[in-house]
Amino acid sequence: MSNIILNFVGRDHSRAWQGNVDADASLTEVVKQVQRNQREGQIIEVKAAAEGTPRVYDSLSSFSNQNEGGFILFGIDEGQDFTTTGVFAAQQLKKEVVGQGEAMTPVVRPEFDEASFDGKTVVCAFISGLPMSQRSVYRTKAGITQSAYTRVNDADVRMSATQLYEIESFKDGRRDDASLAPDARMDMLDAKAVRDFVRQATQERPKLARRQDDEILELTGVTKDGKPTLADLMTLGDYPQQAYPNLCITASVVAGTELGKGNGDERFIDSKRFEGGIGEMIEGAMAVVRRNSKTTTRIRDGVRIDLPQYPETAVREILTNALMHRDYGPYCNGSPVRLTLFSDRLECTNPGGIYGGQSLNEFGFANSQTRNPTLVSLLEIEHIAENRHSGIPAIQEEARERGYKPVEFLSRQAQASFTVKFYSVADEPANAPEAVAKAQMGVPLAGAAGTAMDREDKLAAIVELCQTPQTAEDVAELLGIGKYYARRNYIEQLLREGRLAMTNPDRPRSRSQRFVAA
Repeated sequence: MSNIILNFVGRDHSRAWQGNVDADASLTEVVKQVQRNQREGQIIEVKAAAEGTPRVYDSLSSFSNQNEGGFILFGIDEGQDFTTTGVFAAQQLKKEVVGQGEAMTPVVRPEFDEASFDGKTVVCAFISGLPMSQRSVYRTKAGITQSAYTRVNDADVRMSATQLYEIESFKDGRRDDASLAPDARMDMLDAKAVRDFVRQATQERPKLARRQDDEILELTGVTKDGKPTLADLMTLGDYPQQAYPNLCITASVVAGTELGKGNGDERFIDSKRFEGGIGEMIEGAMAVVRRNSKTTTRIRDGVRIDLPQYPETAVREILTNALMHRDYGPYCNGSPVRLTLFSDRLECTNPGGIYGGQSLNEFGFANSQTRNPTLVSLLEIEHIAENRHSGIPAIQEEARERGYKPVEFLSRQAQASFTVKFYSVADEPANAPEAVAKAQMGVPLAGAAGTAMDREDKLAAIVELCQTPQTAEDVAELLGIGKYYARRNYIEQLLREGRLAMTNPDRPRSRSQRFVAA
């Protein structure tokens, strides 16, 4: 087996390709899995090449521009239901793909592997993901704005101006939180807040104690050339929205689990906009969460304890992180942080994806660079936030303690946004027999106590449910989770293991698809 495939599929790509390539898979087995799943993915592209070498500039760019990289399988025809059609001439194809890589900036150098299927050759080209400092990768002849691509599921999508700006800002060390608004003035600041900040700064940073107030403000990034910075206005400003109207929080409360299709305010039970400095906005949004959350009473060691639907520590961390790490650049400072409360979860979305090319697996743990170092420093001095990478673990721990479903973190690079989903429903059922009984009665597996259930028992409950054909929605309802999460993490495993079968195998993604015990 080639080291190229082994090294690639041995990585954790559960997010990247929902086909879940086995870590010990050969190229032959990878091809079979692609054909069985009948789709491409975040790290998989297939190309028919029986009549010559196709143009793959877009995929060379998109795979190079993501951490995971990716690989292109030549000799499989998606238009013929992923049939193996083979390549016209393997060595010529490799040479021409290398030539396309040399036409990129920077040069992309694929590595190759090949395998034979019934006398037909499939060639695999692996493209390594480049570090942020070497992106964006694009076709030299076409230029960066026209030929820099990102991968979105199974598609190569041209990078937006926002994405290109964010990458160049990272490479140049540009700091939008220290920028100046054209009409920013010192009289926009809250005088008392400034005095309190200076006092706190001298206590927190001893070397500032011997400095004059104006020096302290300049050294900490509150001012630049005697004018307030964006970070300053967002922390010490009397009304920051005078300079930045949409740097705020919008909070909405929805009756169900999805946004309705009504018009305007008819879709929302509650809807508020919060302005002011970051501290004020956080408190305002926290009040909406408290007002629209339920309280559960539990008895622990004979003592009655009232537990809020959404733990305050987690909610505060989510809001603080959103405001502290959002993108304040020119392409994003017209967008607010959006907080939405559904019946089963809280969602918070901020402009700007994960900064600096960090992966979701590292998020909250790795000692990575900070997008807004000046803002973070000011919030630390004010004791509003900290930059110790402890916020994400704290949020996850709050969910675990309450037996809630795992917190979801979604970085949508194409939309240049980051979303946290904090669920308020239990994660796992108590035990397999009870789960099977509930499945037979159509009762969801999520229990109030949120006690854990073994994964294998959970899979057994799904198989029991599917003694009669069921939809992905039915399985999701059984588990008390989202449809796509249920399909990705449970249904597809059972299909691979042959414990479930599709009622319409020729159209895996059909809306009428049902799953039945094999």
